[in-house]
Amino acid sequence: MLAAARDLLTDRGLPGLSVDEIATHAGVSKNTIYRWWPTKAAVLMDAFTDAFADRMSVPAEGDALTRLRTTVRRVATLMSDPDARRPFVALVAAAQHDPELAAALRDRFIAGRRAEVGELLADARSTGSLPAGFDPDTAIDLIYGALYYRLLISGESVDSGYADRILTAMGLLPD
Repeated sequence: MLAAARDLLTDRGLPGLSVDEIATHAGVSKNTIYRWWPTKAAVLMDAFTDAFADRMSVPAEGDALTRLRTTVRRVATLMSDPDARRPFVALVAAAQHDPELAAALRDRFIAGRRAEVGELLADARSTGSLPAGFDPDTAIDLIYGALYYRLLISGESVDSGYADRILTAMGLLPD
């Protein structure tokens, strides 16, 4: 069911996509989908996170700033993959007009990414790699804001090199 939802989201985008179509594409009844997910937004968020969350995971090895770099590079690389970019952009666009989807996107996807990066920055600060007054929340806004700006607004490439330039500009990577 999640693969069917992801395929439809990737191929067609979100506008007009219905639970009926997901059910038909998955070869199940609409009731089966509603037995597992309360809303279309919940199905689509699970479809997206199921497919791509592992590709953005935080590595277990290395110091906090090295792990941060790897994590941000993974996100940037994923954003350059059309199979991930198209559904993510569709979800973000639809969330502007759908409060339930916006909440699902924030709670089930964005919050996890922010928490992971926040932990890395807190670890770096606690080991002295960042100054005591360093503000992790603002840093997270700057990192993801820059990535999402390119992805959603400017259309410029989002790749691991750009991720490195963001982190270098913020003083989170050596020159």
